[in-house]
Amino acid sequence: MESADINAAFREMFRPLRANIRRGMTIECQVYAFELDACVPGQLLGGCWIPSAALGFAAVQVLADPGRRRTLFARLLAEQRAEALFAYVSEVATASKPAMLYVELVSADGCYAAEHPLRPGRGWYVRDLVQAPAYRLGPNALA
Repeated sequence: MESADINAAFREMFRPLRANIRRGMTIECQVYAFELDACVPGQLLGGCWIPSAALGFAAVQVLADPGRRRTLFARLLAEQRAEALFAYVSEVATASKPAMLYVELVSADGCYAAEHPLRPGRGWYVRDLVQAPAYRLGPNALA
């Protein structure tokens, strides 16, 4: 997986997520799949949302556990699918950190994440999402 693919996926995720956040929607433990062009780096051919029922989970909150998420991504990557890149998205709020949107991208050769802070919106926007740089998770992220 090239860095152009990862950057393109983060860009493609940010725009619709920001639009939904601005409308006041909340995003809780969602999984998405992306198909990449093998010949052109950074070119996404398509993407789709994967419902939790299709993943075998009755409650999406199960995916908040990093261990279960790793198991799920390992299973998805082992399947014969056109999609080679998967994303997990969820709002996270803790006592020590302000509310943020956590986005995690997983491919066969790496795991990357970004934490986008949520802030009050201006005008008719309820909330807004701040763009933030992505970072690579540890080398044993998928182990």
